[in-house]
Amino acid sequence: MTPPVEARRLTKRYGTLTAVDSLDLCVRAGEVYGFLGPNGAGKTTTLRMLLGLIRPTSGEVRLFGRPPGRLDGVGALIEGPAFYPYLSGRDNLRVLARHAGVPPDRIAAVLDQAELTDRAGDRYAAYSLGMKQRLGVAAALLKDPHLVVLDEPTNGLDPAGMADMRVLIRRLGTAGCTVLLSSHLMAEVQGLCDRVGVIADGRLVAESTVAELRGRPGLRLVATPLEDAAAQARSLLGADAVQVADGGLRLAVPPARAAEVNAALVGAGIAVSELRAEERSLEDAFLALTGASRA
Repeated sequence: MTPPVEARRLTKRYGTLTAVDSLDLCVRAGEVYGFLGPNGAGKTTTLRMLLGLIRPTSGEVRLFGRPPGRLDGVGALIEGPAFYPYLSGRDNLRVLARHAGVPPDRIAAVLDQAELTDRAGDRYAAYSLGMKQRLGVAAALLKDPHLVVLDEPTNGLDPAGMADMRVLIRRLGTAGCTVLLSSHLMAEVQGLCDRVGVIADGRLVAESTVAELRGRPGLRLVATPLEDAAAQARSLLGADAVQVADGGLRLAVPPARAAEVNAALVGAGIAVSELRAEERSLEDAFLALTGASRA
């Protein structure tokens, strides 16, 4: 099957600044793909090139096997929505539908998808930020696309607005639409996406499933004396499975071995104060891949 999105050695330079550097990307049909990176990493520049809004310096882009441009099967929300403030949400969509040659009956359908039917007659200027974002998604869905590209769709939203947007994106994914989602919110991506690509300094540094990036779950151990606990754990599990971190030990073994580890340490006279399953978050994986700091 032809991938909805495929980029090969995609590069964009602005003078001496390389915003995107030889990026390869493939988004599969029917998946929710998270495109992650710190601010300034090149996410929005990449999305603009994928949609044909700016020309790459070099490299190639294909959407459903064709060059980007006015493709009926693609909808997008890039860097926030822009509408006429004095028109209602419904009338703004009518303007866009006429311009795009979309049947009028699609307006009611996308308003329902975005859960804006009850407020469709209100002026856009009176909308909350979350409602404005949802209207932007509704506009992206007007052509009933097979691919939707969303750039930071929850940016600036309060917790309730973020939750509403996540529900909407999840519905798109379960309905069979391919979603390319740019975000810097790890918890959002971890709960929504099938696969992720991580970009740093314009380069793709990882592309995998969320589960593969997070790695296998292990054990978190706090014991006294810690040095003796580490030596005993290395003897039992092997040196490569034991890491001293955050005032305790991280053990790269299945949580099912917790009882075995506890018995060995207690038998050696070591006081165990904490032993629990621990799973690396997507944020931890992201920070390791990008070299970023929590501070």
